[in-house]
Amino acid sequence: ELEPLFQCNLACSFCGKIQYPQHILKQRMPVEKALAAIEESGAPMVSIAGGEPLVHPEVDVIAEELIRRKKFVYLCTNGILMKKKLDLFRPSPYFAWVVHLDGMRERHDRFVERDGTFDKAVDAIREAQRRGFRVNTNTTFLTTDTPKTVRDVLDFLNDELKVDQMMLSPAYAYEKAPDQEHFPGVEQTRALFSAA
Repeated sequence: ELEPLFQCNLACSFCGKIQYPQHILKQRMPVEKALAAIEESGAPMVSIAGGEPLVHPEVDVIAEELIRRKKFVYLCTNGILMKKKLDLFRPSPYFAWVVHLDGMRERHDRFVERDGTFDKAVDAIREAQRRGFRVNTNTTFLTTDTPKTVRDVLDFLNDELKVDQMMLSPAYAYEKAPDQEHFPGVEQTRALFSAA
């Protein structure tokens, strides 16, 4: 995983990264340093995360250079800036968007604490698919989820959006995150997914 920045265009209370001091949030990893880190690791696949990677002014250059080196690149995003930045990227068998969709509209927007983010992300996914990009999703489940809420979002992602792949994540607590009460433990996570 490569985190070229911690800054994000959302301020979700469950995320520990936004709690860093301003001087850390303003930092941007230079392209050369990002490429050197991946070369040193020898990893064949790179997940570019953050913060929100699309805030980084050269994330497209980082992705392009990694693809040129035949690294598989998964660019993680909340989708807010994705549609605006699509022209900076080209479809490739080595590249996939990974869009966070944390439930259906009401649940997702409540989770990220900003109305309209679900619709922006879905719109960006559809536009990326139209342009020939591979699009995956990452969905985080909390203690407040039920087998029905899990099924609803998975059915939507599979049957309506027809994304290429889905990643499912039980929420886990960041030490710095202010909201610690909605993260399921191991047993609760097993129960949620075995019931779905």
